[in-house]
Amino acid sequence: MMTSGEINIFTRQSNFSTAFDVIRKWCGTDPEKHAYPGAVFLVARQGEILVHKAFGYMNLNADPTPMTVDCVFDIASLTKVIATTTAILILIDQGEIGLDDSVRHFAPCLLDHPLGSARIVHLLTHTLEFEGWVPPFKVGVYRDDIPFFMRNLKLSRPPGTGVRYSCPGFILLGWIVEKVSGMRLDDFTREMIFTPLDMKDTMFLPLDKSLPDNIRARILPTEPRSAVLRGKEIMAAFAGLNKREWALRHIAGDIPCGVVHDENSAWFGGVAGNAGLFSTAMDLFKFGQMYLNGGTYKGKSILSNAAVRVAQRNWTVNLPGDDERGLGWQLAVPGGPLGDLVPQGCFGHTGFTGAVIWIYPKGELIVVFLTNRLLFTRSNKHILRVRRLLANTVFKEI
Repeated sequence: MMTSGEINIFTRQSNFSTAFDVIRKWCGTDPEKHAYPGAVFLVARQGEILVHKAFGYMNLNADPTPMTVDCVFDIASLTKVIATTTAILILIDQGEIGLDDSVRHFAPCLLDHPLGSARIVHLLTHTLEFEGWVPPFKVGVYRDDIPFFMRNLKLSRPPGTGVRYSCPGFILLGWIVEKVSGMRLDDFTREMIFTPLDMKDTMFLPLDKSLPDNIRARILPTEPRSAVLRGKEIMAAFAGLNKREWALRHIAGDIPCGVVHDENSAWFGGVAGNAGLFSTAMDLFKFGQMYLNGGTYKGKSILSNAAVRVAQRNWTVNLPGDDERGLGWQLAVPGGPLGDLVPQGCFGHTGFTGAVIWIYPKGELIVVFLTNRLLFTRSNKHILRVRRLLANTVFKEI
């Protein structure tokens, strides 16, 4: 395990000194003025890593542990694009799924429900607006029950008529991947994505298995469950189940470390289409490079060039909503999460835990920024601004 709090690999200080200043300014142990205790920042261009640097600390202990570039982060909603979207694209390449397939084709129980007429493309592009979502742990829903549980939801407008980011659609997509492939989502993505890409530190951490020894000491803690009502409720729900791994993966019985922060994914055993993936900056670089290479990495083909191309297309042109979407991906909009200077054609995704990846095909650029901002609890929202400020300092160099 690397021990330095700041590590450079092929760093060009003159190019990214302003970015470093922004990251350092917002890095520290005071939640009033800081956005996160620690962070890892990676920039790569034309396949070369220009920056791979660690800042601050892994935790808020009395004697905090320095952050290292190989720390393993809960990447939250990056799961939607790194795992779930990619799995759907693989199944499209295999001729198992089509973007125009209806949900009822896979879930006959939704035949007479408005959700049944929605298409795979609607789920991928967040062009469904759900009403009535109740956290599944509150009603005892398990993964096999997901489509039946969805019958309790309403759609506030017809599918494909507006953009509204949500998790339920990707939870359903994860279930569809499992139904079509015959494999649980963690097994399918490991076999079809992470192992071929040599993403050794990227994985779901299901509660029915022990934590891998090779990453145990590098996993970062997230938000104390006691900080919010939902966190307290999920702890109470698990308290009656006698789940040994659940108990072992909470520091002082409260702080998740090695179990997904997202309560929906946690209830599904740490494996769901919306969240649950853990990864490192280096592994996310490999994934981004696969996209820049048209679906291949070091001679191994993960996706077809056609699938990569269609994923980056704007599928939500002129639709009302808060952003523009590719398949899973959020597309560049000046002033959005990717900053004011983001070039056209750039796409990326953020994660609630403080994670983000940006990919710019024309510039052959990949940017990864991972933080442990939830140690300050979700009430600290500085990260929303910091991500945009940091993006500006990167894209000014293009």
